[in-house]
Order: sequence, then C-alpha cells, then structure tokens
Amino acid sequence: MALYTMDRLEIAGGWINGYDLVPLPLGDPGEPRRVLDRILLGHLTRTPCLVAFSGGRDSSALLAAAVSLARREGLPLPVPITLRYPAAPGSDESAWQDAVLAHLGITERIVLTVDDEHDPVGPIATAVLRRHGLVWPPNFAPTWRMMDAARGGVLLTGEGGDEVFGLKRITPLTKVLKARGRVPARVFTDAVRALAPASVRRRAVLRARYRRPWLRPAAEEVLAERDAADAAAYELHAGRHAWQFTTRRCARLGYRTVRALGSELDCRYVQTFAEPDFVAAIARAAGFWGWSGRTATMRDVFGDLLPREVLERTTKADFTGAVFTERTRAFAREWTGRGVDAELVDAEALRDNWLSPSPHAPSMTLLQQAWLATSG
Repeated sequence: MALYTMDRLEIAGGWINGYDLVPLPLGDPGEPRRVLDRILLGHLTRTPCLVAFSGGRDSSALLAAAVSLARREGLPLPVPITLRYPAAPGSDESAWQDAVLAHLGITERIVLTVDDEHDPVGPIATAVLRRHGLVWPPNFAPTWRMMDAARGGVLLTGEGGDEVFGLKRITPLTKVLKARGRVPARVFTDAVRALAPASVRRRAVLRARYRRPWLRPAAEEVLAERDAADAAAYELHAGRHAWQFTTRRCARLGYRTVRALGSELDCRYVQTFAEPDFVAAIARAAGFWGWSGRTATMRDVFGDLLPREVLERTTKADFTGAVFTERTRAFAREWTGRGVDAELVDAEALRDNWLSPSPHAPSMTLLQQAWLATSG
C-alpha cells in the first residue's frame, strides 16, 4: 500500500500545507440533504454500518440523517459507536449523547473505553508504524479502533464538518449585513479584515501566528510563511471557501490514508461531510454570502432532525489528556534525541513539549519518527 511520504519540513512542523487544483464541479449538485441521502444510501445497506458518534453537532447530525433515511427506506438502523476517555474528563459528552439517542429513539450502540491505547506511540499506532513507517495523519489510532469494530462493513464519520459548516472568510461581513440589531465592534473589525488584500491578511496571520517551540528559527519562519499563505488564500466567496476544504492537501492526503488503512480491516471509511458531492452541494447552497455562522448553517441544513439545543450548542469537548498519555512521557524521559532532524528541530525543546501537561498536537509526527528511529 503506497502512502504519502512527508518531506522533512512537513515532519518537523507536523502539518501538510498547500492546496490541490481541483475545480468546483459545474452545474447544480442538488440540495445538500438530498445529496447527503444519496451518499448515505450507498452505505446503509452494508453490515455493520457504524456511525462515529461523540455527541457533538456534526456526529449528531450525521447519525440523525442516517437514522431518518434508514427508517424511510426500511433499512437496518446504523449503529452509533462512541469512544470514552476516563482519563480526560473534559471529553465526556455522555449527557449530550443520551439526549440525542433518546430523541432519535436509538437503543443499540457500541461504547469503547480508551485508556492509553490511542497514544501516538501506543500499541495501535506502533503496529501501523512498523508496517508502513510514518503516515499522515499521525492521530489515526482512534479511527483505526472504530474501523476495527466495523470490519466487513462501513464506518461513517462527521470529519470535515467543522470546515464545511464553520466560519468562512466572508462570515463577519454576512453577519453585519444580516444583523437586525446592534453589531459588536469586533464583528465590524473582522468584516473589514475579510475585505483586505491577501498580502495584508497574510501579514496579520504572521503577526498572530501559531508557534512550534521545538523548531529552529529558520524552520519556524519557513513554516509560518506556509501557514500564512494557506490562510491568505481563502476565497471571499463563501461557497468557494467551503470547497477549498476538499482541495487542502492535508485533508485530501489524510482521507486517502485512512481509507487505505481501513481496507486492511475490510472496512470502508467515509468522511461523509467531506465527500466532494456533499461539499459541492453546500457550496452552491451557501453562494457568495453564505450563512451568518455555524449555528445558522446547522439549523438550515439539519433543523428538522435535531432539537435546537443540540444544533445551537456552543460547548465543545476537550480532549486534553486523551491522546498524549504516560506512554509519550515515558518515551520522552528515556529519549536520547535520536531520529529527528537536528537542523530543523531542537531536541531538548521537543522533549520539554512532550513532557508538558498539554503537548502540541503537531509534534505527534516527530514523536513517531523518534520512536521508529529508536525502536529497533
């Protein structure tokens, strides 16, 4: 199985920048929900059909849409599968999960309790690393675990929902134009920024840039420029901005990788909200101005399926402690600095990051590179 090979800067920075030149399809793809039904119908006939269900808005909307369609078509109901992390209390969304399942009348489900199995150097990840070397994305273990439960069938996920349904470059301006009352000054400021030329927006991103403390200064500058260029490339047109999600190299390569890993388990992996046909439908429905925010989008597309309190919730699970566990810290304490590119990476700063209470997620690929170099 040929998987993408990251270059040294992508490994050091823990990210894949850039866009592929994939044009938005011409013509009318149809209403988003009709397109979603067409996509789901091709998978609901497979057994088992599992839906990754955290209780968040995207997974709840996906489960609701799949259940509604299955009932209309007389098909077996999809089964929600949930990961629970006792060591990460901020990730507990059981109350939201119970509310959604009660609303949908779903009683069958799968709940997998996670200890440290999903650590970047835990048993699931290291088995894959031994077979394939570094893969993108590095945090594949949770999905692997769910695909393992879906052997012979399909795993449907709401991955991509944040990008497809979330804020777009033009959203602050749309909020101003659609507001019926007083608009906060911050929204006006954001609207002005949205209209700024790409060079101005790029400089703004550089000033407020995300910093990777383990990088050497020269490498940090190069990667900051790449990050800023990606952000500055966002289209003002809401629909085309939504489509850009499907053209991001990080998203396209990650989806391809996990689909390939799923094939090893005889499981079809589907990022339902990232499927090009669905994104194209959302892009057309959004048009130039789009919706006034993520909540407005969710209400418009899924308002008939879920209670308002689910679609309008503002809280989100916190998975601090759910990914990097004592396995990472134990490795970091014994690590000699071997395996990383010293020209790009400060090994001691990297170790400090891994030993910190909240390691940076983009350091995950370096952690796995170091593990491969020292695992024998």
